[in-house]
Amino acid sequence: MARVVLLAGGSPHAHDYADIASAWERLLRSQRHEVVSTDHPDRLVELLGDGVDALVVNALHWRMEGEGYDRWRARWGYRTPPATRDAISRFVSEGGGLVANHTAPICFDDWAGWGEIVGCRWRWGVSSHPPFGPCRARIVGRHPIVEGSPPVLELDDEVYGDLWVAGDVDVLAVARRSSADADQPVLFTRRHGAGRVVFAGFGHHGASVEHPDHGPLLARAVSWVCDR
Repeated sequence: MARVVLLAGGSPHAHDYADIASAWERLLRSQRHEVVSTDHPDRLVELLGDGVDALVVNALHWRMEGEGYDRWRARWGYRTPPATRDAISRFVSEGGGLVANHTAPICFDDWAGWGEIVGCRWRWGVSSHPPFGPCRARIVGRHPIVEGSPPVLELDDEVYGDLWVAGDVDVLAVARRSSADADQPVLFTRRHGAGRVVFAGFGHHGASVEHPDHGPLLARAVSWVCDR
């Protein structure tokens, strides 16, 4: 059993974070983990204390720049305070595990250090994803996280592509946005300081988190980052 902090929340314009949080909570508790959930990143300053083994992030707290987000920005626009940055950076670099799920690379878009922790970040004007729909990912690496997974994972979600990706990641699964696309990494591991990090790109809604093939993979990702 591990102690896990779950950050699931943010702008509701494209994601039902209450649904996502509930699914993650059920998944973690099914593995007998102790879970503390929050929908706001600034609470991590108090939550990432001694005895916490892992942080799971499926959240979208960002500046929301651009005309398309005018109606949402006043309520949901976010800039990352130094205390929140320090709490996350210290937690992972000192040995805490991180599972960065789905929208995590877009989160904290005013803080370049977040992408350097996760190992990838959204590049505005470059990165993209097709509309939500059927996705097909191929397992391409050998690792405890994908042990027992089918060689091809099929579910309804989104494939994020053309992210900035660090050069030291160990890619475990790839998918394509279209038949003409190149392979895009949708699952990888890396180290940040003493901490273990997993990026898992699928997790658009609760059904994806609890998908019969994807849910066990996410559970193994949490177990791996908790193994210090």
